[in-house]
Amino acid sequence: MEQFFEYVKMALDNIMANKGRSFLTMLGIIIGITSVVTIVSIGNGLKADVLDAANDQNNTFTIQINPEETTDTELVKTEDLSFLKDTLADSISSIYVSAYSNSNCKVSTRKGSYDCAPVLTTQDYENAQYTSPVILGKYFTENDVLSGMPVCVIDELTALYLFGNTDVIGMNFEMALNNSIQYLTIVGVRETSEEFLEAEKQYLAMGMDESISIEMPYTLSQVFGEPIDGFSSLSITVKDQEHAARISQLAVNILNSRHQSQGDNLFMKQRSIDLTDMFGPIMDGVTAFVALVAAISLVVGGIGVMNIMLVSVTERTREIGIRKALGARTGSIITQFLCESAIITGLGGIIGILLGAGLTALITALGIGGIKASLSLPAVIVATLFSCSVGIIFGIYPAKKAAALSPIEALRRM
Repeated sequence: MEQFFEYVKMALDNIMANKGRSFLTMLGIIIGITSVVTIVSIGNGLKADVLDAANDQNNTFTIQINPEETTDTELVKTEDLSFLKDTLADSISSIYVSAYSNSNCKVSTRKGSYDCAPVLTTQDYENAQYTSPVILGKYFTENDVLSGMPVCVIDELTALYLFGNTDVIGMNFEMALNNSIQYLTIVGVRETSEEFLEAEKQYLAMGMDESISIEMPYTLSQVFGEPIDGFSSLSITVKDQEHAARISQLAVNILNSRHQSQGDNLFMKQRSIDLTDMFGPIMDGVTAFVALVAAISLVVGGIGVMNIMLVSVTERTREIGIRKALGARTGSIITQFLCESAIITGLGGIIGILLGAGLTALITALGIGGIKASLSLPAVIVATLFSCSVGIIFGIYPAKKAAALSPIEALRRM
């Protein structure tokens, strides 16, 4: 062990004697390790953001009619919705049961006429999946639905299209459906995300139609001469995602029991994609691929280490010859040069890890691209081991070349 530490000391002395060359040799390793650590950290942050967003949507599930059991597309009645909500509320708090139907219509204001496919729904649709929050006014109530009040909720973008501003609570517009005309009063405005607004501007620039979003009580369909008697599916949103699977199966059982006279398995939970399982491997694959590309620089850095070590062997031919003449064994020469190459790459790896950690913290602190990079401990460990391995692997050939020199030949060359 004492002899090994002597080899390490000799390697450090030689590195310090050639500081500039040693640093330039490390540079390839530093850049490679920094790139790998930073990219993997950014990948982890992106993956966490994507999965968090996906998991936020996994607390809603859909129950639909089984087409193999019945052709009745309006089997879900409003009584089913109320019964489900009352029954399920006993086992879980904050539960919303909604259903909706679409129809084609035309809406008109002083700014012009627009085609629209309004959502005719229940009051619980306010908390349905993928819906944005109501930021102005309020959502229509159960009483509005029961009495068929001509009220509606729109989003900010629709308000801009119809009226030119978002301060539209209490304003009216004309809706034409099934040759009937009705004036609707706006009681609420949903938020429109900045991303959606930007995307809509691009669509309009390409000549695409405006996106008009209107939600209104399904009972208004009676006013337009096309009453909705039922729905083909329903959505249930629960506050706690962990209860979603149990509640979904319980809801299916309740509905099948209520309609048992019409069949045994009329309802089924729509098979949903596990977004976590779907996006997780994709993000891992992308991160691994980009990290692999960055790791190529480590190989380039390793070749640089081998090149410098070969130069070092040539420069130190006399030293090697004297050592071998004094009885140094082949293994000792190999160990000395391997220690030197491993230290160079090891130091480069440590510097690269520190720089990678610093860049990760900087990206998170500055919020570049909204990314919250997360330093990966496995990536740090792998990067450390890989950098040391590069030094050993690419140092073997120069070390063996140095050890193979004949002492007489080595002294003769000088």
